[in-house]
Amino acid sequence: MGYRAMQLACYCGQAPERILEVGFTSDRHMVVHFWCAACNRVLFISRSLDECGLACPPPDAEAQTQSAADDARFLQSLGIAVAE
Repeated sequence: MGYRAMQLACYCGQAPERILEVGFTSDRHMVVHFWCAACNRVLFISRSLDECGLACPPPDAEAQTQSAADDARFLQSLGIAVAE
């Protein structure tokens, strides 16, 4: 499974030393709450789920193929016929 790291930065340009919370709002936004040690600000970054989806890397075709092959072997070991 691939992932792309979120680039978080304060208004002063510094990356956070720690993230305090990650959560979701009732209107389907992801919120990241962090503190900037450089300028002592508490910040909240909000992204819609559509924005999150656009930020995702493309699917790893090789990993999906390997996973499908592993699944087929497992099912066959249980005696379940798998269509190719």
